[in-house]
Amino acid sequence: MIGMAGERWLGCLGVSFCVTAAALAVAATAGGIARSPSQPDLAETAVVVSQRTVPAGASVRVTDVIRNLGLVAASRSTAGYSLLPGRVRLGRRLVGSLQPRASSHRSLALKIPTTVVPGRYRVQACADERRRIRESDEANNCRVAARLLTITRGVDRTPPKFGGLKAATTCIPGPIGEERMAAYHLTWDAGRDDVTPASGLVYEIYQATTTGGEAFATPTYATSPGETTFTTPVLPSTKTFYFVVRARDRAGNRDSNKIERMGVNLCL
Repeated sequence: MIGMAGERWLGCLGVSFCVTAAALAVAATAGGIARSPSQPDLAETAVVVSQRTVPAGASVRVTDVIRNLGLVAASRSTAGYSLLPGRVRLGRRLVGSLQPRASSHRSLALKIPTTVVPGRYRVQACADERRRIRESDEANNCRVAARLLTITRGVDRTPPKFGGLKAATTCIPGPIGEERMAAYHLTWDAGRDDVTPASGLVYEIYQATTTGGEAFATPTYATSPGETTFTTPVLPSTKTFYFVVRARDRAGNRDSNKIERMGVNLCL
């Protein structure tokens, strides 16, 4: 209804308290937060974690509900998930357009990175994580699950990343004969692993007298952790030797490179 001076009245309680559109606008901005009825309002209304304990590298199932509390439709958006503290990113999902009061419900498995330090965390879900939608209330986009999630040290099943052997050299001056023996010096760049530090990687050396003849089931030699060079025992100078080096992490995972280097005599 229309009151004096053209004001629009929204309703009355009894005969002593009436609300105008102007008064409602003032109330909506209380606390310094402007709320417009012409904007959507996406809010995470529920976040549930199914497990209490999960090893790093495994997946945790998270269910969340996003609701449009606004009076107009919200366009498509993206929801994001992370671990707190530290804001470790777990993943995201697409959310379709939501009409006023409509909800988006989703349950999905999120992988815990193997690099997460064991401890207790909470899972946080955030609607419109990219802030693409202008909303009447931006403070209710995120919600944290009530249940604590304990992350334990995971089982490492990923082999190291390693570029293989770079060179295998020896020095045998003078004529080659049956009595001449020499060691070979092998070099490579350090490998990388998502759990084992470079100082903890062991390198296994496979030796053969024919190209491709390495027996990968059993290494011929193995280095101490972190070494990037190796010197073989003395070997006959009348034979040609071939070498492959592979990296092994603390969990026993080995890379599978087949980069072979023939031993080269630098003193001929």
